[in-house]
Parts: sequence; C-alpha cells; structure tokens
Amino acid sequence: MKTREGGGFLPRLDRDEVYSAAAIYDPEGKLLECSWRDYFYFEYLTEEQWQNREERSGNKARALFDREKMTEAGRAIVADSSLTFDASAMRFTGTFDGVDLTPCKIEYIDWDAFQEALFSRGSGEYTAPGVVEDNALTWITIYEDPEATALDGERVTLYSDWFDVCYNQPAPAFSYGGSTYENVSALTEELGPKLADGLQDLTRYEGLDLLIPSVNYCTDFDGQTHYSPYFYGEGSYEEEAPQLRFYTVSIIYCSPWRTAFRELRNVYLVTFALALVLLLIVRGQIKKCLVQPVAEIVQAMGDHWKKVYHPDHAPALWGEAEGLSKAFDAEQDWRHIHTNEINRLTTALEYAKAAEQNRRQMTSNIAHELKTPLAVIHSYAEGLKEHIAEEKREKYVDVILAEAERTDALVLEMLDLSRLEAGKVKLSRDEFSLIDLTRVVFEKLERTAQARNLQIEYQFPPPFTITADEGRIAQVIENFASNAVKYTPEGGRIMVCIQNGRDTVSFSITNESAPLPEEALGRIWDTFYRVDEARSGGGTGLGLAIAKSIVELHGGRCSVRNTDWGVEFRFTL
Repeated sequence: MKTREGGGFLPRLDRDEVYSAAAIYDPEGKLLECSWRDYFYFEYLTEEQWQNREERSGNKARALFDREKMTEAGRAIVADSSLTFDASAMRFTGTFDGVDLTPCKIEYIDWDAFQEALFSRGSGEYTAPGVVEDNALTWITIYEDPEATALDGERVTLYSDWFDVCYNQPAPAFSYGGSTYENVSALTEELGPKLADGLQDLTRYEGLDLLIPSVNYCTDFDGQTHYSPYFYGEGSYEEEAPQLRFYTVSIIYCSPWRTAFRELRNVYLVTFALALVLLLIVRGQIKKCLVQPVAEIVQAMGDHWKKVYHPDHAPALWGEAEGLSKAFDAEQDWRHIHTNEINRLTTALEYAKAAEQNRRQMTSNIAHELKTPLAVIHSYAEGLKEHIAEEKREKYVDVILAEAERTDALVLEMLDLSRLEAGKVKLSRDEFSLIDLTRVVFEKLERTAQARNLQIEYQFPPPFTITADEGRIAQVIENFASNAVKYTPEGGRIMVCIQNGRDTVSFSITNESAPLPEEALGRIWDTFYRVDEARSGGGTGLGLAIAKSIVELHGGRCSVRNTDWGVEFRFTL
C-alpha cells in the first residue's frame, strides 16, 4: 500500500521490495475492511463552503475508486507509479453517506497552473478556492464511472486541497503451502475466513523470499476486551468461552536477497570491474615478468640452448625469473665453453682422419707456393756471388729480403692454419663490442683507403656486446677489411654492416667490384685458392681459409655472394 499526504500519488521506489496486505473480519469470517482497496482520503469542503472560499472545515471522507475506470491521464498515473501526481485542489462528485463517497467523477487542478496563477496574483492572503475561481482554472478529469452516475442517491460535490492517495501496489506471485498466489492480497483474502474458528498453523515461508503471516483476535472475556494472537472458542478448557468481536489478518512479503542485490548492484558492478582490471593488470605483470621469460628460457633450452634475446629497455624480472635467467646464462656459458671444446676436439678428430689425404695436397701446395720466392732468392744470391751487375747489388739485396719476408709470412700463416684445422687452438671468452672492434680495424686501414679515394659507409645497430675470442675475431675482420680495401677499384665504395638479431650476430663487408664466377664462390675459402692472378694482390691465399676456420671454431659460419654492385663477405656467430 502506498500513501501520499497532502498533494498526490507517492512515486514507487525502484528498490522498495516490501509488500503487505491486511484485512478485518467479523466473527463469521466475513470481510469488513481490507488494505487492497484504492481510495482517496481527504479533508473536504462542501459546495457552499467552496463558494464562500473557506479554508478548511476539518471534515474528512474517503472516496473509493476503481483504477480500471480511471481516464487515460489517471490510468497513466496509477500504471506508472514513478510519476508524481501533483495537484493543488481536487473535486469529487458522487453519492455520500457521511463517511464514504462513491465517486462518479474525480477532477483536479494542475499544480503548475495553480502556481502560475498564484504568482500572477502577487503577495497577500489567499485561499485555494479563491485562486481557482478568480483565475477560472481548468478542472482535469482523472476518474469517471458511468455506472455510479446511474445509482440512486443524493449527488454531492466535495472539494479538497488536502488529501492522501492510498492505492494497492501489486506484489509478485509466490508459492505458499503448496499453492501459487498472484499476490499477498490473494493469500490474505483466501486465508482470512479460515481463521474464524481459531488460530491455524501459519507457517513462515523463507528462502530467497520472506513471507510473514499473522492474525490477531479481539474478544470479550469476563466483560473485558482482549487483543491476542490466540482465540479459544467453544469447547476450550476455559470455564467461560470468550466472545469474538473481530479479528485482523496481515501478511508481509519481501525479498531481502533481491532488495540487497538492487541496493548494491552498482557496488557489485564497480567492484567486479575493478577486480577485472586488477586481474588483467596482475595477469599482464605475471606474463611479462614471470611466464614469458620462463617460456623463452624453455624454448631456448629446447633449441640447443640458443641465446635468449633481452631488449635494452626490458622490464625488471621478478626474483624467481631473474634467478632462473642468471642460472640459464651461467649454464649457457658453461655449455658454450664445452661446445667450443667439443668443436675443437671434433675438428682435431676430423683433421686426423683427413690428415693423410690432405698431406700430399698440402705438400704440393707448399712446394708450389715456396718455389717462386726460393727461386728468386736463389737467382739473386748467385748474381751477388758472381759479382754480376755490381751497381745493382743493393737492389738484389732488397729483393732477397722481401722474398724472405714473404716466405716467412707464408710459413707463419700455414702454421696458424694447421693449428686451427688440427683443433689445437683454444678460444678465450671475452666480452667486447663488435662495433668498437670494427672501427679500430678500419682505423689502421684509413691511410690506404684515403690514398685510393675509397668511400667507406657503416650501418651499425645500437651498442651491444658479444662473448667470443676478441683477438681471433679481430683477425677475421682484418682479413675481410684488407681484402675489401685491396680489391676495390680506386674511388669505389665499401659498405660495412653489423646486425644484432635475437639469437645471432652478423658481420658483412660489401666492396664494389666485378662479380665472382660461380666456381670461385664455391672455392673461395680453400687454401691457396686464387680467382686469378690479378685478384691475388700478392697475398698468400690463406687469409680466407684461416678466417673461415676461426669462425667455425666459434660455432658460426662464413658465406660469400655477389650483390647488385659488388661482392659481399659475411660471417655469423
């Protein structure tokens, strides 16, 4: 039941989930009064009092109404209880017995129209009848009952500027005692007559919903009136049976769980949203700082313990992941040391297997390479001995010394290559900058490059370090760089490029020159191999073979290819 004092319907609150119904019955169980009737309760003025513009009379009445007979405006008000019915005055027309009025028509004055008229009136005393009559305000019909119009009885018109609107708010359906009821009013109407003979078992219904039925009896006993939830009729153990005057039945229905949910719905939604955001943040942190690093390490372990890529601005890892990463790096270094040792021993084993096969080829190559300088030394020495061309003695000596130095360099490189191929060279593990090492090597060749007017371009990534034998890698870069400077035509271009990948590091030098034949591309790394005499440049023919052995001893590989404008030499670690 909803009520509104002094001026309109009370809007139904969306979160109000409490419904009630009450009824009064006579001793025979006949319904006398109930709460599910819709009515206006008002303090009224008669037609004469209204015309005399009196304020209030103190007389009160009740006007029952059937919501099905409301006009469109009135039905909208009852159907949508969220709308507020504001009225400054009301007019009731119908039959009146002094207490209840059976209306055939109900009208009201709109609040906004009344306030506008009052504002135009200005200051001073006023009454509601005076404002309505003086400004000829329009009465709006909200209820009309043609059947009541045809009823016999004296027709009266009552006015009011103070009223309550009481109307039944239907409750949701529910089950009780094994039966389903449309609302609490239906259960009260059915249960009431059954309680005339005394209290029955009124069970309390609970669950998601809460239903509280109750009954109170008004009795006369020993000449006094008693109000009690118990009634002992005839045949009871009392000497004198009480006389029942009337009894009331009331039922309260509510849904605490649904009400709590509606009250806290926004709190639940905000809490869920915050929890979801927090969960996503925590999940992202766990994935970034724990799961992903561990997954990368697991992948690297399954891929022959390859290098794990660490970006320069990588987020700090959690303690567990940091410890695992350090342990992985330590294990990786240990494995690389042993891998290098295995590579060295494997190289030694392969060298031993191929030693006999290569011995004859090497002997032939050595004899061929030493034959020319030894012949030159021998011929010039004989000339000196026989005093031939005494005026060229200094020149002969210079030639003999140059060929001796060339022979000495050849022997040293052959010994170095022999030790590399035999696996007798142990690599050190130095941490150094490949970019800085490359710059140092090219600084040594700067004068030669400037003398030939060569253009050297560099393509380097951000600074980084690698772990390898710095001296041997410098030997490889020097060989690549000296070949590029030596075989690039005057005024040509040289491109030096370093690439730092996730698992590998590549170094390449491309010099501007004619492309190499396919045969040369396949044999360029062989000992004493020269493409032609013009490209030999006076070298020993062992530099590229030594470079290839050093790179392979590190577990890397060398390659050569023709480009659009020259030849590219590359090694990858």
